[in-house]
Amino acid sequence: MKTRGFTLIELVVAIAISAIVIVFAALFISAPIDAYDTHSRRAALVSDASGAWPRMEADLRLALPNSLRARRNGVFVVLEMLPVIDVARYMTPPSAPSFTTAGVYRGAAAPAYLSVNNLGAPGPDAYTLTGSMVAASNFVAAPGAAPDEQLISVNPAPAFIADSLQHWLYFVGKPVTYLCDEGQGTLRRYTNYTLATNQAALDSPAELNAAGASNELITQGLTTCNFAVSAPGSVTVSQSAAVRLTTVRNGDTVTLLHSSVGQYLP
Repeated sequence: MKTRGFTLIELVVAIAISAIVIVFAALFISAPIDAYDTHSRRAALVSDASGAWPRMEADLRLALPNSLRARRNGVFVVLEMLPVIDVARYMTPPSAPSFTTAGVYRGAAAPAYLSVNNLGAPGPDAYTLTGSMVAASNFVAAPGAAPDEQLISVNPAPAFIADSLQHWLYFVGKPVTYLCDEGQGTLRRYTNYTLATNQAALDSPAELNAAGASNELITQGLTTCNFAVSAPGSVTVSQSAAVRLTTVRNGDTVTLLHSSVGQYLP
């Protein structure tokens, strides 16, 4: 039996056909791979910018009315607020050395301040500790005459400038600051520090650390940050806060804009 092998022409044709098949196969495979790679890079970018918002929003919604303030100090951008731990309604005027509230303080953490009718303006401004707020060292909460009442004793007697229209009394914790360091690309949450009347005194890591603050990293990979808050209004109308975070990686840019309306209004 006589056998016949491949001719040179047949071999070349076979190689050409194989090359064409491989090229088409590579085209079909590379497109999904490229799409996956692009999606992964975009997901990482979005994660850098959006990962901070849930924590920030939770703090904003628990902020004392009219306690939001923001500023920029070079590469540092800060957003500060006073967190509400608990709330009660007073039944007798809070300008007396002792007054009664409806509702018993049940907060898990010890309050640092007591606030009434904070307007965030000269006079009734919680950050000045006059007119609308007193420090924890100056007041004591004790059981009242009825099970759902408590007696607040303040020494010296508080000089609250005006009563709250709805008679809300806020138990307030130590201030919270979100500090974006555009030089390092990080966003950190600072807390447990001494309150300052002027925010310019607490708008850098060094100043916050000197004030005894503890901090935690919220996100990184940021290139620019912008925090904006509306002007203080009244205890019945919330300030609004807008947060803009931008991150850039491998030529891709993602900018996320979030906003929150409504501090702790019972």
